[in-house]
Amino acid sequence: MHPESGLTKARWTDQDLDAMSWHACQIHALAVTDDEGPPDDLTPEEFLEQDDLDDTAPSGMALHFDLDYIVRRVKPSVPGRSYEFWVAPATLIFGSVTGITGDLRSICLPLEMRNLRRLGPAIPRHEARWHLEGRDFDLRFHAWDFGLHIRRPPRYGRRVLRRADRGGIGFDTRPFA
Repeated sequence: MHPESGLTKARWTDQDLDAMSWHACQIHALAVTDDEGPPDDLTPEEFLEQDDLDDTAPSGMALHFDLDYIVRRVKPSVPGRSYEFWVAPATLIFGSVTGITGDLRSICLPLEMRNLRRLGPAIPRHEARWHLEGRDFDLRFHAWDFGLHIRRPPRYGRRVLRRADRGGIGFDTRPFA
């Protein structure tokens, strides 16, 4: 896929969680999409019927993150120097999301991931819970799965890509290869 950086594929899933690292990945944007709620023209009785839906059915809501995914950290050859990184712009999407809780302590500072871990069982899928933590934010939610889509080849250098190098802000799921 991209031998120089060590990237072996451009699409990753929750099945790859143990092989992935999230520490210090910069988040440029986030979005919650696809949950339109009940129609506006429901009668009170019809609205109550909406509450009788199967709790195990997949949600239409998705949680999207536009981030700089750190493919590999390169230890400096000279002691005291900074690490260099292989970094690629990526879209992280959680599907069938429900029950988002947590906090964003600052929206003025860039969000930086520290860890992503599964809290609940992987099966049944509707019980899978996730904890996404970072500098100045902490989110917990249920989601059936996630996909990480690497949008451009990794670049060598700084940990955070410039907007022009990453193709701007976006949530495209088409991998670069």
